[in-house]
Amino acid sequence: MILRHELSARRPKAVFLIGLTWAVLLLLWLLMDAALWILIPIGIFTVPAIFEAARGDVAEFHLTEDALAWKSARHTGEAPLRDIDHVRFDTRLDFAINARLRLVDGTTIRLPVECVPPYDAFCAALDTAGVRHERHHFSFFNG
Repeated sequence: MILRHELSARRPKAVFLIGLTWAVLLLLWLLMDAALWILIPIGIFTVPAIFEAARGDVAEFHLTEDALAWKSARHTGEAPLRDIDHVRFDTRLDFAINARLRLVDGTTIRLPVECVPPYDAFCAALDTAGVRHERHHFSFFNG
């Protein structure tokens, strides 16, 4: 096993941030008499995270000498290393990093964001496995 990465929706940081968001919304409503039509849409953005934490979702990523595999609540997949031409990392405007596998046959597989390990550890593991990788920062223009 070259790299094993797991991320739980119940990790303390995630649960703390969900609670903090709702505490701030409640304080804004009670102390500052903020309009509910403003607060409710903001709170709705936390609902998927609440459900993931309640279910105990765990995202997994494994890189072995032979294959790269991932598993989350909604996505599962595996790609043999011999079929991967390179891994492309794209930085989004919110600074999250997307990873795409470009296969030898020309097809592209997008890794789920929740399964992607930290960039530095992922690159080091890809170097160990002998898989080429590219980094692309966000751009407003394709070309």
